[in-house]
Amino acid sequence: MTVWKPFAIVTNNSTLQKSTSTRKISCFDRHHPINQNQPAHNKSTNMKSKIQVQMDDKEVIDSMVSSKTEKERFPRLLSSDEISVESASSVSKWAAPYDPAPVVEQSTVLMVGFVLFVLAQIWPPLILLVAYFACKLIPYSFRENDDPATRRRLWAEFVRDEDLPDDFKIPSENIDVKHGFWTNRRGMLLHTVTVLPKDQPVKAVACFCHGYTDSVSFMKLVENQRLAERGIAFCAIEYEGHGLSDGALGLFNDWNLLIGDVSSYFSEVSQQFPQKPMFLMGESMGGAVAYSVYNAVPDLFRGVVFLCPMCKISDNMLPPQSVIDVLKWLIGPSGPSASWLGYLPIAPARNSLENVTHKVLEKRHLCSRSPLVFGRNPRLATARELIDVTQRISKSLDQFDAPFLVLHGKDDVVTDPRLSQSLYDESPSKDKSIRLYEGMWHSLTTGEPDENIDRVFEDCIEWIEARAK
Repeated sequence: MTVWKPFAIVTNNSTLQKSTSTRKISCFDRHHPINQNQPAHNKSTNMKSKIQVQMDDKEVIDSMVSSKTEKERFPRLLSSDEISVESASSVSKWAAPYDPAPVVEQSTVLMVGFVLFVLAQIWPPLILLVAYFACKLIPYSFRENDDPATRRRLWAEFVRDEDLPDDFKIPSENIDVKHGFWTNRRGMLLHTVTVLPKDQPVKAVACFCHGYTDSVSFMKLVENQRLAERGIAFCAIEYEGHGLSDGALGLFNDWNLLIGDVSSYFSEVSQQFPQKPMFLMGESMGGAVAYSVYNAVPDLFRGVVFLCPMCKISDNMLPPQSVIDVLKWLIGPSGPSASWLGYLPIAPARNSLENVTHKVLEKRHLCSRSPLVFGRNPRLATARELIDVTQRISKSLDQFDAPFLVLHGKDDVVTDPRLSQSLYDESPSKDKSIRLYEGMWHSLTTGEPDENIDRVFEDCIEWIEARAK
């Protein structure tokens, strides 16, 4: 019987007397050649040769199947008498079907039942109190846009909204916008955006790092078109748990994994723009990302532009240190996946980000309507990572020697402008500049009046152009 396999099969002279060279045959490739040096023929000859190739392929596989014993063809299939003690474990590994781990363990269910039983014995109304807290916590912690597939569907519906301003639907005529997905080493799809000038050559590449629970799919994409209109390609990737990327919204459990994703992607971007100078741009938490990415691959970039960087979280945004210490102990360590407690968006915060980032009220409302926005308290695991990384950065400012420009609004209450001044003062860099904007808030590129945003981008573009020559 003839056996066809959906894999490439390689044969050589020892297998076939008719063949004069190594042959690679794939049943998925309809146009595979028998001999790469074979000259082209007319259509009729080609048709005959294709038919002959298909017949030859069948003969090849028939001869291979008939010439081998069952044991030679399938070396993993052993009789029960031939399975030794040493090989039993490896055979059983392949014989057992895949059994996915449960999301909720049996022990957890039993523990919950035991706790409810104890509460009922102590004071029955306690069960009602537990139910009340559960009805508040569970709907708050689990929302439909937490799931990336649902988030992408909601986003597609959002951009079709007739009330959405045209600026957010139709890009400038002078640019070309490309969306895509990049797969990281953990198999997650991360959304990417590339904005290129249409009628002029690319003179530099700006690799943008967005902020916490932000994205580059909406307002950032519109405002950063200014870069491409001046000949600077804009490239960005949305982190795990952000925007249209995979992962629970607002969640990442390991800062180093996030930095590895961004560094790897921008390294691939550099291959798409050979000989073009590359610069990092980081806003808010993206400033900490840019800081870390530059330290990871310093030879890739000519400099960094910081926009209200998260060198340290402002004290008025943090809970007391004693609360932080207890929460870190409960949440557990960093890693690819968060604990059930680390998933919960219950990190205490003294102020809500919603009302302190965007200065212009209309832009604040527009931003809050996006299904990509995470409008809850930080998840505990994410909060732990943010606190840890800002503590590390604030202690290493005197070692950061990259060329950089730091821009910060003096009225920013999310990230402390004094820490940007500390970055400028302590850094040993020989090429550093700082601009502190009077009266500006946290979101310099999307939340300010248009004239302020124009001023910010003009400062960024001038700094990049001067170092791209």
